[in-house]
Amino acid sequence: MVVTTLMWLTAFLYGLASSLYVYHLAKGTKEGARWAAWVLAAAALSQAGFMGFGWANLGHPPASDIHQALAAMSLIVVVVFLLTARSRDRLRVLGAFITPVTLLLFLGAAFRRQDVPAVPEGVRSALLPVHVAVNVLGLAAFAFAFAFALAYVIQERQLRQKNLGGLFQRLPALDVLDRLGLRAVLVGFPLLTIGVVTGTMWIVRDSLGLSPTQGFGLLAWLLFAGVLLLRVAAGWRGKKAAIGTMLGFLSTLAVLAGYVLRDTWGGGA
Repeated sequence: MVVTTLMWLTAFLYGLASSLYVYHLAKGTKEGARWAAWVLAAAALSQAGFMGFGWANLGHPPASDIHQALAAMSLIVVVVFLLTARSRDRLRVLGAFITPVTLLLFLGAAFRRQDVPAVPEGVRSALLPVHVAVNVLGLAAFAFAFAFALAYVIQERQLRQKNLGGLFQRLPALDVLDRLGLRAVLVGFPLLTIGVVTGTMWIVRDSLGLSPTQGFGLLAWLLFAGVLLLRVAAGWRGKKAAIGTMLGFLSTLAVLAGYVLRDTWGGGA
């Protein structure tokens, strides 16, 4: 009962925070930004309670399935965003892009079957915590890269259409968004690479075929690798890099969706 209550409370608070950040982006009120931050902090506390009670009831370690990994990922994104936005006011508006992603990740974590199977013996190893941790941290970094990229595309369109008031004034400058997006990808890509390598080790060891879900994971890695390579070799910046980053993150969401659907309906993703 407590876990269910906290789940719905957390989802409601994330939804409310998303609405407040969108309102702040549209209207630019500082009061709206403060309320959004307080509501998001309350959502993070509620989620921490949800995770704590859930882990106690499940009786096995955190991040031992995709739902717990998603919960950890969404909480990491929220905490990092709140800490960053406190020191850089112009980044507060990016909550309009980050909090909906966080809500989506949390919902994927919350709506799970009660009888999610334990990790098979063949998959358990000392590398499993490393595999899970690097993927969680890497995808959290890519969530920020996606937010910066989406904001860049919107800001670039405002500039191209010469809409230089309102929304244009509230979003960070294009070079700032481009630089922050690159940094987030540089953090996430090595972590994703380790995740791909450790996952491949299980596939090779157990002579398993590449599933559609794992195929999307490889596609995400290739997209982010391409973005970084083209930035260095071809001087890619701006909109092209932003679109490549967005496509890479959407591919990672497809990976997560595949695992969530497999555990929820018992399919073979």
